[in-house]
Amino acid sequence: MSSSPHNQKHHHEKCGRTHFAANMTRVAVPMLVSFYDPDHQGALYAEKNLVELARDNGYRTFWIASQPGRGEYSRTFGYVSEFSDYVTRQDYNNATSHVNWRDESLLPVMKEKFADPVSQKFFVIHLMGSHESYSDDRTEEDIRALPDADSYDQSLHRTDRILQQIITMADKELGDYTLVYISDHGEIVGQGHGIQYGGYDQYKVPVYILDRDRHYCDMAEGMRNNYGYYTSLMTKYLILDMMGYDIDPEYIKNIQNHDRVLHSDGKVYDYKSIPRR
Repeated sequence: MSSSPHNQKHHHEKCGRTHFAANMTRVAVPMLVSFYDPDHQGALYAEKNLVELARDNGYRTFWIASQPGRGEYSRTFGYVSEFSDYVTRQDYNNATSHVNWRDESLLPVMKEKFADPVSQKFFVIHLMGSHESYSDDRTEEDIRALPDADSYDQSLHRTDRILQQIITMADKELGDYTLVYISDHGEIVGQGHGIQYGGYDQYKVPVYILDRDRHYCDMAEGMRNNYGYYTSLMTKYLILDMMGYDIDPEYIKNIQNHDRVLHSDGKVYDYKSIPRR
């Protein structure tokens, strides 16, 4: 999420036919916030990441997360988070953040940081969302709202509520801003993700863009690849454009022509050729 000081009405767009370029968080999140991708895995450390580039272009940067940044499953994106001007995450800043690491507990932190008086702000908000066991990712409010739904759908209702609260706060505090919401992987309900022969459900993700004049909604549509998919690898280029950077069209064309994913076996495949029994 990035903001500048003007106050304008926003438009929103949900992108259909979208997939991520990985099926596990520890490799998926770095693909959103750095130049790490299936074919350039060394770029996580060799190139500047998006937090650094935001700071270079005059943005104050914030990383607000209910997930940790250390350990086997999270140290890749934890590394990127530490370039931020402000960090709250599950294993960092614990003494001063005053949150219990449920997604809802990040809302007061967001409200405070949205009100920061600097004119240009860049936020990475990393929620836990829906993971097994899904019953842990819902509240009584979600159960009452969807009493006949399963626990997974109730957990999605919770995420929808939190996203709406974030948008409401952003409308009040940020003025002109652009929000991009994307899941870092899909889910095979009842099984999980990162599964060797799990098929495409663990790659299919929602993408939701909220912007002032549909510019980035239209830009995302124009980035669809030769299969008609918007792939998560395009998201960093949307964000860089928001920050004022010029994007070489050849980078976009290369991704459009080569729909690559980093699978849970550590190998790189064309999206249409992921392992299936």
